[in-house]
Amino acid sequence: MNHIFLCGFMGSGKTTVGRAAAQLAGADFIDLDEAIVAHSGRTIPEIFNEHGEAYFRELETAVLAEAAFSQNPSVVATGGGALISPTNAELCRKRGSIVFLDVPFKVCYSRIYSDPNRPIAASRSREELLALYRTRSGLYLANATIVLPDGSLEERAAKVAAFLHRQNEH
Repeated sequence: MNHIFLCGFMGSGKTTVGRAAAQLAGADFIDLDEAIVAHSGRTIPEIFNEHGEAYFRELETAVLAEAAFSQNPSVVATGGGALISPTNAELCRKRGSIVFLDVPFKVCYSRIYSDPNRPIAASRSREELLALYRTRSGLYLANATIVLPDGSLEERAAKVAAFLHRQNEH
């Protein structure tokens, strides 16, 4: 079973687009951050504060593996840093396709700068986040099967849903 793994920087719309695309495609939707919270019984900020980012990344890999081996076609909204791990990127490529939601930094920043549920954004300056955006964008591009530029929710969700259908036709 092939899945769609959405990647992109924090605030690029992975959850919003993913949920809408899954509904259009009649597929399951998995938000990796929500699944991590359900799995651990802690919020993302609690995990970071109590155990640090390395522990969070271990949980992320374990939960991503569960999602990747789901028997139903799924749209999976990965976390902004999930593809930092070559193991995670390889798993996503083997179990489906990676769709990069390519949204300009200023748009992402306007969505994340005051969100207390984003520990990485809350602990960094705008300049540090811009540097992180640039680094991660290279990872997203290197791993993406397709790149979707910023656009309307409806347009991007329809493209993701159509892509999921096409890859599962055979």
